[in-house]
Amino acid sequence: MLRPDLIQKMVWMGSERVWVFKDPLSRAFSYFNEQEREILVLADGSRSVAQIASECNKRFAPQYLSVEAIIRFFADARRKGLLLVDRCGIRDNVRESEVGRAWWKNPLAVRVPGVNPDMMLDSVKHHFAALFSPVALLLAITLMLIAAGGVIVNFGDLTRHLAAASGRMQSGAGLFILFGVLSITKVIHELAHAIACKRFGGECREIGLMFLVGVPCLYCDVSDAWMLPRRWQRILISAAGILAELTLASLAALIWLFTIEGPIRDVCATVMVVCSVTTVLFNGNPLLRYDGYYMLSDATGIPNLSAEATGVLREWVRRFLWASPAIKTFEYSPRNFLVAAYGVLSGLYRIAIFTFIMLMIYQFAKGYEMGDFVGVLALASLGHLFFKIIRSVLTPPEIQGKQKTFTVRRPTLIVFLIIAGVSAIGLMPMPRTTTAFMTIQPADAKTIFVTNGGRLVEAVDSGVDVKAGQVLATLVNESVELELVQARGQSEQLEVQLNGLKRRRLTSREAGLKIPVIERSLDEARKEQQLRELLADQLVLSAPHDGRVFAVGKRAKRIEDEREPEYWFGTPLDDANVGAWLEEGTRVCLVGDPTAREAVLFVPQQDIELIRQGQRVNLLLDDHRQGEVRGRVLELAASPSRDIPSELRRRGRIEVPVADLESTPFYEVRVLIEPTASPLPVRLTGRARIDVQNASVFHRIARFLRDAFT
Repeated sequence: MLRPDLIQKMVWMGSERVWVFKDPLSRAFSYFNEQEREILVLADGSRSVAQIASECNKRFAPQYLSVEAIIRFFADARRKGLLLVDRCGIRDNVRESEVGRAWWKNPLAVRVPGVNPDMMLDSVKHHFAALFSPVALLLAITLMLIAAGGVIVNFGDLTRHLAAASGRMQSGAGLFILFGVLSITKVIHELAHAIACKRFGGECREIGLMFLVGVPCLYCDVSDAWMLPRRWQRILISAAGILAELTLASLAALIWLFTIEGPIRDVCATVMVVCSVTTVLFNGNPLLRYDGYYMLSDATGIPNLSAEATGVLREWVRRFLWASPAIKTFEYSPRNFLVAAYGVLSGLYRIAIFTFIMLMIYQFAKGYEMGDFVGVLALASLGHLFFKIIRSVLTPPEIQGKQKTFTVRRPTLIVFLIIAGVSAIGLMPMPRTTTAFMTIQPADAKTIFVTNGGRLVEAVDSGVDVKAGQVLATLVNESVELELVQARGQSEQLEVQLNGLKRRRLTSREAGLKIPVIERSLDEARKEQQLRELLADQLVLSAPHDGRVFAVGKRAKRIEDEREPEYWFGTPLDDANVGAWLEEGTRVCLVGDPTAREAVLFVPQQDIELIRQGQRVNLLLDDHRQGEVRGRVLELAASPSRDIPSELRRRGRIEVPVADLESTPFYEVRVLIEPTASPLPVRLTGRARIDVQNASVFHRIARFLRDAFT
């Protein structure tokens, strides 16, 4: 019998009347046409299935419904929890199937149980009544058009600002702003749904916290909108969140147009992107089961569009696969073909979105050394999804009454063709790229290091042109000079002693015996003098070849009361550092080509095996109008880099501590950049995309699993 606690209501879906059944326990909605609703009403607990079938054939004549068809219909209704079935005196319990749904069934959108806000909404709904007037809607549309016009006119400026802001958003404060904007806008989005539902007489039964891809935001349950009789009200409730976000994006666009560079402009740009692009791609996209889906479902008059599309596709594939004339559920009508096309597009888009989200999570997890775990989890999830799809279509259809033996010839052939097609696609070489962070330096650049620490006496200015052998910087080290004087004095003293012994060896046998000993001591003293002279020469830094002097990354200035004596800051070539101590290993400057530039890529060890000389490279520059330049791989380092440039560390591109470079090594790759209109700034950072050797999908998966488990 039909459950007596179900709430029934007739609504219009397109040009057809549809009966909505609301389950107060599971909070689920089911939709039936007039004929299906009559069948359910006949299930009053006193009629058998045969009696119900006979009664239906009287009411719906000349249409004929078999007992088997009625049984299948009741089986589907029972799975939805709409029927109470008495089996040998034991009645089925009504389960709250959807209320306690486990969070792991949708880990990307975890809902925390919320509260019923209906009383609060009743007290404030009159404050928002004006927002639903035609005048308010017209003003919102006008505001959107004005903002859209301003963005179109200043689109170039907007793209440059977004490129610069995206780099700033990767810092801790930037991520905080991004998550804050995303959370606040989604709160406004959900409140718009709740207020609109309350405005048209519906009930918002629950509002609470949800973690959308890890970002905390609000959710509200306005499913009671399906009980509203008028279609335009249901569509407006579904569209309320999108309209609220687009209005917010329009206000942010106008503020962005009339403000200067700063945090406020960055926040406005973030609000524009989050409330327009992401809203249209996700909430407004009917291929995902969000607002756009329910708007399309209401507009087309198909309440269970996604479920119906899945059912049509499954039955069509099974009919074709098993060639069974007994399967009558699929009709080759234009409506079913459109529904099937929607199902295909929706499935492909969901897989693409899932892949995109998992790639973002993978990139984030790599920073915490959990990328391999996320990658294996994503591959396992996709494999499980495809396994469920194949199992559902390969299951032979159930035939009521006389059993039919299905031939396995066609399914076997189809499975073989699917495996062959997947294998062909999986083994086909496809273009492949790898990415690495990079910094710009002069072509043929040589880094000038301090090989012997000393106090800076003088240095050339950054940006001057020098010749090979020209002095770049002069250092003074008192201990080195003292040791050199001592070594010279020792050599001179031994040389005088040796000359005296040579003059007396003809008259003194003892003097002749001392000569070999003094000669050996003199040789050792001269070697020591040469070593001290070499160390003294290292205090004079000279240009290795002709070129221009370029400054290296700056060192931050310490607070005055914490500054050590003779501490240098800025760059070693700054005039303020004359007299400061430059320790051994300090990078003083670069000497390179004045006009030509090359990029130095820092490639992780797991990707260096993919790099070859001559491969094409696209360089995506940070905060530069050029945006992107091209080049080719010139040289690969044979050993890992001992240091990461400070400019890459400051931007948070590579955050590996120096002590961990041995466990997570990076290799330097030099890239010759194609000529540009003007030389690129030295130490400009960015991301490089290298076109490496083509590889198949199977090869990439195997390589990923190899790196993950070895």
